[in-house]
Amino acid sequence: MLTVLHQKLAEAHGLAIAAAVVTDKVEERLADRDLRLLLGTMRLESNETRARCLELEDLLGGEAAEEILAHANTVSEKASDLAVAWFKSGTGPLEAWSFLAMGEAGEAATWRALDSLARRDGDSRLVALAEWALPVQERHLADALAGAVTLAESFRPGDPRWG
Repeated sequence: MLTVLHQKLAEAHGLAIAAAVVTDKVEERLADRDLRLLLGTMRLESNETRARCLELEDLLGGEAAEEILAHANTVSEKASDLAVAWFKSGTGPLEAWSFLAMGEAGEAATWRALDSLARRDGDSRLVALAEWALPVQERHLADALAGAVTLAESFRPGDPRWG
């Protein structure tokens, strides 16, 4: 049975899995080279987050590791379902970027909660993971918010909507 702490780790892991997919979907809709490069960095860091989560889960071992990974996959599937609904035909770059920003906000919130839980639990491995991941996710959120402005500035307000 998962603890609250392990459930939050699984959620962080699942969101990292989903982030790699979302960055691909957003990138498909962008022409801006700098924003595409930013998405590439975010994707690499999401993959690093996934790897670090999986490594820690493996250290936990046994049934706990299996349950955490299963829950991570469930979270990833839910996020993928949301992405499929959001990225239907006609989803423009601004809409796509907004979805990215929502995902980054969710990841930052999840890592903040995980950090708090891990510190109160005293698990130094989870604290170390959160100390590494939280600044990464907070930077991703800041970049996503700044990117929304950059992208919006590439459009003229009176032009017909995209798509």
